Amino acid sequence: MNGRWPLAVLLLLAAGSPALGDDAPDPERGKTLFRACAFCHTLTPDGGNRAGPTLWGLFGRPAGAVEGYHYSPALKGSGIVWDEAAVARLFEIGPDVMTPGSKMPMQTIASASDRRDLVAYLREATAP
Repeated sequence: MNGRWPLAVLLLLAAGSPALGDDAPDPERGKTLFRACAFCHTLTPDGGNRAGPTLWGLFGRPAGAVEGYHYSPALKGSGIVWDEAAVARLFEIGPDVMTPGSKMPMQTIASASDRRDLVAYLREATAP
């Protein structure tokens, strides 16, 4: 993917906060939602990689930057830097739209409040 995002993805990212919802986040609810992600991702610095990379230190990290994990060229060249809006958008529109050609299986979270809760939990659980 040569580092350029499709226009549709850029427009969706520019739309900003609707992916996160407007209510107060509930990290405990996010912890419950993360159980589905735990099959592929760990949250600790020593948790290692599974089918996906560890999410430790996720926020502010460029996509494709965890040492020792073999990323798809599509994700590595995406130009994404993970922040709250990018993580929420990933689960709003799905990896097949946001990161086409990556190895991440198709997953979406329809509820904006569930996305917000998951992001809040990840923010806490992956902070160095």
